Amino acid sequence: MKRKMKGNIEVYLKKHIVLAILMLLITASGSFAQQYGWVDISNNLPNSTGTVTLPDMYWINDNEGWICSGINGEIYHTTDGGQTFTIQTTQFNTNAIYMINSLEGYSGGAEGRVYKTSDGGTTWVVHGSIGEPLRDIDFPPDSYTGYCSGDKGKIYKITTSGVNSMYTGLNSNLRSICVPTTFQGWSCGGAVIVHYTGNSWVGDQSYPSETYNDIYLINSTTGWAVGNNGIIIKTTDGTSWNYQINPDTSDQSLYNAFFLNATEGWTVGSGGVILHTTNGGVLWTIEGTGMTSNMLTTVHFTSSKNGYVLGNNKTLLKYTLITGINENSQIPASFNLEQNYPNPFDSETKISYFLAIPAQVQLTVCNMFGHQVALLDKGFKPAGSFSAEFTGEGLPSGMYYYRLQCSDRHITRKMTLIK
Repeated sequence: MKRKMKGNIEVYLKKHIVLAILMLLITASGSFAQQYGWVDISNNLPNSTGTVTLPDMYWINDNEGWICSGINGEIYHTTDGGQTFTIQTTQFNTNAIYMINSLEGYSGGAEGRVYKTSDGGTTWVVHGSIGEPLRDIDFPPDSYTGYCSGDKGKIYKITTSGVNSMYTGLNSNLRSICVPTTFQGWSCGGAVIVHYTGNSWVGDQSYPSETYNDIYLINSTTGWAVGNNGIIIKTTDGTSWNYQINPDTSDQSLYNAFFLNATEGWTVGSGGVILHTTNGGVLWTIEGTGMTSNMLTTVHFTSSKNGYVLGNNKTLLKYTLITGINENSQIPASFNLEQNYPNPFDSETKISYFLAIPAQVQLTVCNMFGHQVALLDKGFKPAGSFSAEFTGEGLPSGMYYYRLQCSDRHITRKMTLIK
C-alpha cells in the first residue's frame, strides 16, 4: 500500500512539475514574443496636404530611404525609418529613384529629366534627358551602369557620364524596368514585355495578353509581372510567363511588386490592397486589410521584418515591430493590439487592446479577401485596457485579420479559425 501511494505521489509530482515548466515556457515566450505588423506613418511626411502622390522610393537599409513626391519636384529623405524627413528638390517632379549607396544615386520623371546626386540628395543635378516622361530606373547589383524606361517606348542606358538611347521601336509607355544581371533585363508597359539580351531589347517573351504595370526579376530566369485587374504572372525560364492565383476577388489592379528572394514577395495596388507570398506566389495572401482605400503605388522591403508601402493622398505605411517595444523604439507606444487568445480557436476568441491616451477607435475583423465580417468595437475610449469577444459561428475555417484603428494609426493582426 505504501509503495502504491508513493508511486501515485511521484506521478502526481511529475505531472505538476512538467505542467509548471510548460507554463513557465509559455509565459516566457509570451513575454519576449515580438509581433510585426503595419502602421500608418503618413503624417510624418512633410506638407500637410493630403493630395500628394508618392510614385516611388528607394531604401538602402531599414532606416535610410528616399521618397519621390508628385509635388513641386520634392524628394523626401529619412535616416530614422520614416519618423522624420528632410526635403530635397529637383527642377521637375520625379517618378522614379535608385540609390547605388548612401551618396550616389539617380532620379527622374517629368520632361524626361534624369538627375544625379553624389551627396545623398543634398543636391540633384541634371544628368541628361530621355525626351519623354521617365517612369522607372534600375541598376544591376554592384554596377554603376543602369537603365531607365519611359513613355513611347523609351529605354536609355545611364552611365556616370550621361544617358544614351537604346532604340526599342515601341510606342508603348514602359512603366517598369528590371535589370537583375549585367547582361539581362526586362521592361513592361501596356500589353508589352521586352527582354534585354546584352546587346539589344527584343520581343522574345511568351505571356498572356494583359495590361502590365510592373515587372520584377530576382535573377536571369525567375520573376513576376503584375497589372490591371489583379493580374499576376511568373516566369521560371526568363521567357515563358504563366498566371498565378490572386486571392483578391474584386480584381483590383496591381501597380508594383517587390521580392526579397525566390520565395518572399509583395505586390500592391488599387483600393489599398497588399498581397504577400512566402512560397514564390504558389499562394498569395491579403495583408494590411482596411489600412487604407487609397491606390498604392510602390512597395519596398529591406528585410522580411521591415518594409514600406507608398500610395496616393500622401500614404506611407510601414511594416515593423509593433509589440515588445522598448524605450528606443521608433514607433510610439500610444496603443497596442494584443494577439488574440486562444489562437487558433474553434468557436470564440478574445481580442484585447491598450490605449495609453484617450482616442477614437474602431476594432474590426475581415476575412482573407478583405471583406469585413464583424465590427467588435467603435467609439471614443479613455486610456486603459479593453477587450472584445469574437465568435466564428457561421464562418468557414481559415485565416482572418483583425484591425485596430486608433485615430490616424492602425495595427492589423492574423488569427486562425479551426472547426
